[in-house]
Amino acid sequence: MATLNTSAYSTIARAFILWAFANLGGTLWLLLDFSLERVDDYPVALLTGLVAALVSLCIVPLVIPFFSLMCHLQVGLSRRSLALIGVTLFFLLANKLLELLLPINSVHDLLSMSLPYWAAAMLTVLWLYSPGQRESTNRTTACD
Repeated sequence: MATLNTSAYSTIARAFILWAFANLGGTLWLLLDFSLERVDDYPVALLTGLVAALVSLCIVPLVIPFFSLMCHLQVGLSRRSLALIGVTLFFLLANKLLELLLPINSVHDLLSMSLPYWAAAMLTVLWLYSPGQRESTNRTTACD
């Protein structure tokens, strides 16, 4: 079996780090928000986090080729900008998937629950593609 090259491994690792941090951050944000209003509402935040993790895990196989392609294209934008655009596009795709699968009254209700996940994903991208991270991974990957 062929081994993964270093840039493919880095792409897969970054996609799963992004998935994990976005879901943890978004769930913690909702947990704090729900607990401030009523302490008994914390299971709603945890269940929302579980649904978000499952839906976004279905999208990860689409994210990996996007990040791999991003690694090889020269489009004139920084990798951080491309990653921020990609995360926003996949966030919109996940929201559309949730809208189709769940009985939701309005898109506004969905966005109020999913915006913490988008914010956590954006912060994770800013961290993953920061100059300090790029310098530490430049030694091991050809793509960064």
